Amino acid sequence: MNIDTKKLSFQLLYISSLMFAVFVATSIAADSLAISIGLIGLIMLILTKQFRFERNDLPPALFSITYFWSSIFSINPIHSLSNFHYIWHFAPYWIVSRIKNNYKTIISVLAIFIIVSSVGVYFNAFFCIKPANIFSVAWSSLHFSLPNKACAPEGFSGFPSYIGAIMLVSTFFFGALGFYNKKKLYLLASLCALIATILTQERQDWLGLLIGMISIAFFVKNRKIWLIYLAGIVLVVGLAQTGFVKNRLHYTLHFTKDPDIVIRFAMIKASFDIFNKSSLTRKLTGYGPGFASKIVHDDTVKIYKQLANKYHIDPNANIATVIDNYYINILMSAGLIGLILILSAFFMLLRNNIKAIKYSSGEQKAILIGMSLGLIAFYVASAFDNLLGSAQVSIFLS
Repeated sequence: MNIDTKKLSFQLLYISSLMFAVFVATSIAADSLAISIGLIGLIMLILTKQFRFERNDLPPALFSITYFWSSIFSINPIHSLSNFHYIWHFAPYWIVSRIKNNYKTIISVLAIFIIVSSVGVYFNAFFCIKPANIFSVAWSSLHFSLPNKACAPEGFSGFPSYIGAIMLVSTFFFGALGFYNKKKLYLLASLCALIATILTQERQDWLGLLIGMISIAFFVKNRKIWLIYLAGIVLVVGLAQTGFVKNRLHYTLHFTKDPDIVIRFAMIKASFDIFNKSSLTRKLTGYGPGFASKIVHDDTVKIYKQLANKYHIDPNANIATVIDNYYINILMSAGLIGLILILSAFFMLLRNNIKAIKYSSGEQKAILIGMSLGLIAFYVASAFDNLLGSAQVSIFLS
């Protein structure tokens, strides 16, 4: 029996893409299975000489190149290179971008599971129960409560900041599709994602949402845009009166009383102090993924204690071994060269989309506008968290 290798390879890519649509916002474990299936199809394409590197592949390729670069020059290259994150996290792009047909089905399935994932966030926010535990909890023991930081809504992701980033991008992506196509499923997905973004209480996502909303006027030349802005103003004013939003905004304005913000200040100062003291080689190549945050941590703790005494806040706050700023994290992990590569990738992704918008129409134009707005919001949010350091966020964006 003869096997059509080319047909089989595209079938595997399509199966993998559908799995991403189902699981990318609900299960990181299933994402790994989807990548495994997709990579088999991709390897088959390469072996049968059906794979072609295209011009638009350069920006996504720069992400893997940057992490590969930082792994080579890591303080422990064998450990960093054997982790394969530089391939695994960004493989979905190479898989999904090769799909030629039925992409509308994939987008629709993704919309459905963004809604499912957002419901998980709501359940987490209002009942303090993780979605994974829904079926193991007695319904009689559930008690409704208003959102609060103690019940940090993480949905299916494990971290509020990760699901918040996914919902942030989804808000704009499906919002643009729904606006142009007038398809209720996409509008519902956008609305559900918007509410989830707010409920996660991640301030970097709120800021990204605000900047993305303001940027809509640069992409949409339509009188209806002012209705969107009016609705947005009403929404912001209304939300500002709710307890959990008011509380987060209060600590943002009085940031010296918020340990989370002061820790970030300490982390930034510690990172730059160590960078300035580093050798020229380390300034250019960094310390490697996963190692930069460990090197910065001790200095972060020392600086935080100094700031805590100055601002009269808890000096013994728990400080995680992370660098909560993607750009600074790349600077310390991959050096100046890595940072330049990442910034180039971010710039090219947005530039390519904006250029393509001019020559597109209908659904294609909506996809490009939605992704452009999502990218702008994501770039802003990344300045306050290491979002692409998360496998789930990297896989989703890829």
